[in-house]
Amino acid sequence: MVRRVVSRDGTRIAVAEAGDPAAPTVVCVHGYPDDRSVWDGVAARLAERFHVVTYDVRGAGESDRPARRDGYALDRLAEDLAAVLDEVSPGRPAHLVAHDWGSIQSWHAVTGDLLRGRIASFTSISGPSLDHAGHWFRTRLRRPSGWGPALRQLVHSTYIVFFQIPLVPELSWRSGVGRRVLRRLSGSAAGRPAVSDAVHGLELYRANIGARLSRPRPRPAEVPVQVLAPLDDPYVTPALQTDVARWAPRLWVRRLPGGHWIPRERPDVIARCTAELVDFAEGAPESRGLRRARAAASVDSAEGAPEGRARSAWAGLVDFAGRAPESRAVRRARVAGFDGYLVVITGESRFARAVAAAFAGAGAEVRGDGPGVPDVVVDSQGKAREFAARMADRGEGGQLVLHDPAEAARLRREFPGLNVIVAGDGSPDRAARRVLRAVARNRHAGA
Repeated sequence: MVRRVVSRDGTRIAVAEAGDPAAPTVVCVHGYPDDRSVWDGVAARLAERFHVVTYDVRGAGESDRPARRDGYALDRLAEDLAAVLDEVSPGRPAHLVAHDWGSIQSWHAVTGDLLRGRIASFTSISGPSLDHAGHWFRTRLRRPSGWGPALRQLVHSTYIVFFQIPLVPELSWRSGVGRRVLRRLSGSAAGRPAVSDAVHGLELYRANIGARLSRPRPRPAEVPVQVLAPLDDPYVTPALQTDVARWAPRLWVRRLPGGHWIPRERPDVIARCTAELVDFAEGAPESRGLRRARAAASVDSAEGAPEGRARSAWAGLVDFAGRAPESRAVRRARVAGFDGYLVVITGESRFARAVAAAFAGAGAEVRGDGPGVPDVVVDSQGKAREFAARMADRGEGGQLVLHDPAEAARLRREFPGLNVIVAGDGSPDRAARRVLRAVARNRHAGA
């Protein structure tokens, strides 16, 4: 059943609920040009354990459409979320999971004063804070090493400039051109957005983009934040989404194989990742997936971890190799370690022992086989395909290290969401160093 909640300015917001009202509340906020139905697959899975709330943001679905552009400002959207929370979880902080513009507006809400103390955790998908994005562009453009990531994001964002043109974007949606372009870029996962939702939602871009990007404010988040960054998103690069440690001190980062509409493509993955953060925020132990995501967030942050932590994470490499490799990727591995990583190594050769020592020294759990889905597999016994199938089914990527280039090529074709590395020749210690460099570099792919 759908009910209406009235926001501060009188806008009526359509809200739907599922699951046990006594359980922790998870609020799902959709983006553009969607309505709340984009969450159907995720919400059905979360509702097995949580009280799940979805709502149509103003301008979409069954909610009201403001007559003026300023009715789509981020402050108004935060007031809508506050009104929803007052209705569905008045006495207990709620958890947010948000996508695209839903994530943009949720960042604004969790970094402002209006909802301070009302949010227990926030999982962000394919939508940065506009203020954080403004600071990100300024920081990247100050030095040549940052020009590449900034330029890639600008190329991904050209549609935003198009959306600022009067009348033409509206015409493209009403004529069917907009829907065809969307389908070409994102396939069937983009769904079939209603023309009215697409047309009215253009005001989100026109009311907010210019002012926030040109005059960004410092907006730190006090709540636990998890960023789920699809690696094949044609609109938002992983670098823009994940480089937020400056603003979110309690941060977890997961780079996921998939496109922009990953809530539709892999609702099981989004529901599982969201549930892990909700459980942790509610007092459960940190899952292995979260520990791995926390290590990834540390890699994305600045280079300066405490020296004691850096020494302990690097000790295994120094022990087996005699000296530390000097690549930037492995220096990152030294700082962040591999806490939360499960590494499976088949065989007992000198190379296998050297790789095992490296990963164990960097904080990973290393074993020969067993239950669970590994994050890295170093295989010399022909078992890689079995592990690859497990990794692909989990939907969070993974890395395979093989000796046979032909087998590596076959697995790359069969499992495009996984990174496949050829160990190469040379002494066991030297080959092990190459493996660690490659794994450290690949887990940071897309930055």
